[in-house]
Amino acid sequence: MNSKNISNPIVIHTHLIQKFMKEGKSFSNLLALYTFYIYHAQLQKTNQPLATDEFVRKGLNWALDRVKKTKRLLKKLGVIEVVQHKKYYYVHLFFIYTKKKIEKLLGKEIKDEPKVEKPKVEKSLFEKELIANNIDSKKIDMIKNSFLAIKGHKKYNFNGVIFAKWIIYCEKNNIGYNKNNIKHWIDKLNNRTSIEQREAVRKAIYKGWRDIYLQDKKSSAYNHLLGKSIFKDDRLCSDLIDIDKVDDKFIYQFGNMKVTTKENPIDLFNGYEYIPQNSINLNVKNKIMGMIKRF
Repeated sequence: MNSKNISNPIVIHTHLIQKFMKEGKSFSNLLALYTFYIYHAQLQKTNQPLATDEFVRKGLNWALDRVKKTKRLLKKLGVIEVVQHKKYYYVHLFFIYTKKKIEKLLGKEIKDEPKVEKPKVEKSLFEKELIANNIDSKKIDMIKNSFLAIKGHKKYNFNGVIFAKWIIYCEKNNIGYNKNNIKHWIDKLNNRTSIEQREAVRKAIYKGWRDIYLQDKKSSAYNHLLGKSIFKDDRLCSDLIDIDKVDDKFIYQFGNMKVTTKENPIDLFNGYEYIPQNSINLNVKNKIMGMIKRF
């Protein structure tokens, strides 16, 4: 990600204020959400903060639909861009001031209005993996453009590094592919845990296949765990997002933290799964009501 030296003052350019005002009733929502993004960009010391829709919903106490609608409008106005790194989506802020620009803006003598520069977006991990394996730059651009062409139709969520290894395998084994093949493969990997994606790609490469095969979600040993929480070492790890395995360790990415351990998913969730008290009470109540009905 592009890190910049961002100072504490939050500055929003007048032309952005004018853009927001032209949207009428949406003005206050646009201003609030954009300010929220800038604030967290400063905390994370980047112009590309990690701020999921759920995180924003809780932070602003908004309905999720309101967050998504306002975010779409910011994207339409060209103020932000959503950039994917692995399974996470970062909010890239185009019109953000560095410390140097803010100091100039707050100085006593300001002759010229600070220019707003569009920062260069860093290459994704997917691209870096292809470059590291000497894949031709024109081929990388073709793959990237093919992906961008289909990306707008639905929200994709897959491990870019793992997919890059499949592309590298295809390139080195003269397996031809086009835009439709790319979409077909991405659809298969979409919304599956990294460990399943990694195992499927490894098996396909080992077998010398020309396609990737994954178990259906109902048969998956991992998919049913997504969204669950654990309470371990006096910490609540909430809403499991992803599971991966590197060497002999499992990597569990929760909504609020990452947990690396040798404990497999079955042992981890059997031993530490967190069930809210109100859910326990509801389960007990349902069992009691079921017993009463039988009598």
